[in-house]
Amino acid sequence: MTDKVQIDTKIGDFHLKINLFISSGINCLYGPSGSGKTSIVNCIAGLIKPKKALIQISDKVLNSSERKFFLPIHKRLIGYIFQDSRLFPHLTVRQNLLYGQSIRKFQKKIFIYDDIVKLLNLEKILLRYPYNLSGGEKQRVSIGRAILSQPDILIMDEPFASLDQKRRNELLQYIIKINKKYKIPIIYVSHSLFEIFLLGKTINFINNGNLVFSGSKEKSLSFYNNNRESSFENSFVTGRVSKVRKEDGLSELNIGKEKLLIFTNSFKVGSSVLVKIKSSDIILSRYQPRKLSSLNFIKVRIKDIKEEKYLTCLFLNFEKGLLKAHITKTSFIKMNLKKNEFCYALIKAINVNDFLDISLV
Repeated sequence: MTDKVQIDTKIGDFHLKINLFISSGINCLYGPSGSGKTSIVNCIAGLIKPKKALIQISDKVLNSSERKFFLPIHKRLIGYIFQDSRLFPHLTVRQNLLYGQSIRKFQKKIFIYDDIVKLLNLEKILLRYPYNLSGGEKQRVSIGRAILSQPDILIMDEPFASLDQKRRNELLQYIIKINKKYKIPIIYVSHSLFEIFLLGKTINFINNGNLVFSGSKEKSLSFYNNNRESSFENSFVTGRVSKVRKEDGLSELNIGKEKLLIFTNSFKVGSSVLVKIKSSDIILSRYQPRKLSSLNFIKVRIKDIKEEKYLTCLFLNFEKGLLKAHITKTSFIKMNLKKNEFCYALIKAINVNDFLDISLV
């Protein structure tokens, strides 16, 4: 029996119609606000009872409208981690964790208390109360409590949205460790493409209550970069750090035969890095630039052109990736750019400052 989530229901005026397959890895849901991501996980958790659905997790049927079967919330073996930690304020960290363990005390123990405490690095804070914890510490405890309830699946709905980038990156590594060690299926909901592309074994793009794409990390990256919708306005490329220049704060990133200078020297040589490039940060030139302050220029072929109200979006192919560039209609007409022509994409190194080390995945 394959783990699947098939839902066809109305929630108020919103129509959710979805067909997902759940793997043993990290299954990511990405989409704009109001697209239906949280409604999907709430149906899985039993917080919403869909009119028509078939939901099977770990070979157990949770919901089958055809059989008129709906498993109550308290009988579903699901660990749900929210954006706010929802810890019991009157209990210590240790007591919060043990509460999670006590919920299903007759359940076979796959996740052991001492192992989880060590894995999540909680040893030094066990006697503290939630009011004495940082945001990142609270979420680690919340994850530990959810795991100790012996779930069949973990649901994480924007769990790190309120944390700063540094804390978020630290906690993402814990999610990777949990999945690698225990092979527990995880459904991870996020607005952050960095989180999605870092974690996801399978990435599902949701929009208007529908699944618009599902695939591996590599296929999802290609889908995003090639998408013509305005909500997909940036580009993501991956490369390997070949040189760290301490003298000017830059690092050299190899993307196939191309070299991209990024504004950081915090990475190690050999690190694999995911970089976001804003479409508005790209300048186009018909000729190879000389003596400019912009340190990055990549020879590209115009794959496609999308005309918008006041702007023109160009899809630019190069050896190991695709970039999107937004220019004014005036510039587009003045340059007389055509599909399949070659030109140069210029990107200031100081603008390439949104990136993530994906070496540990």
